[in-house]
Amino acid sequence: MKKTIIPAFGALVLSGCAAMALTQPPTDFVGSLPEEWKQEFTKFNDLPPEGDRGEVRQYHFDSERSLLTIIRQLRSTQWNWQLDASKVKPALVDVACENFGDAIAMGLGVRFWYTGAGGFVSEPVTHEACMAKKS
Repeated sequence: MKKTIIPAFGALVLSGCAAMALTQPPTDFVGSLPEEWKQEFTKFNDLPPEGDRGEVRQYHFDSERSLLTIIRQLRSTQWNWQLDASKVKPALVDVACENFGDAIAMGLGVRFWYTGAGGFVSEPVTHEACMAKKS
């Protein structure tokens, strides 16, 4: 009996992980990050998801587009994001410029994706957006 339960449980757990794989939202953004920087940012794809209260954060770097997507996913499909995107998006530009300013200046784009009900995808933060915030 144990011999059949353990493989079945393992398959269930693995299928749950596969079900959490997200299809990236479409974008027209194409950056120009240098190759050595792309290699560094590709390491974000190997980071394990980070849990915090009711959400899970993970990262996806698309080396073809030089685009880093910071994904914030609700832990339950029954929960909703209670966000006013028009108020949150300007703060996200500040966060991206503070944390990734040098890479953004080199051609990286950073966007934020709040998945689930009430969620949204921000426009990629670019060097121009960071410079506009400074002035």
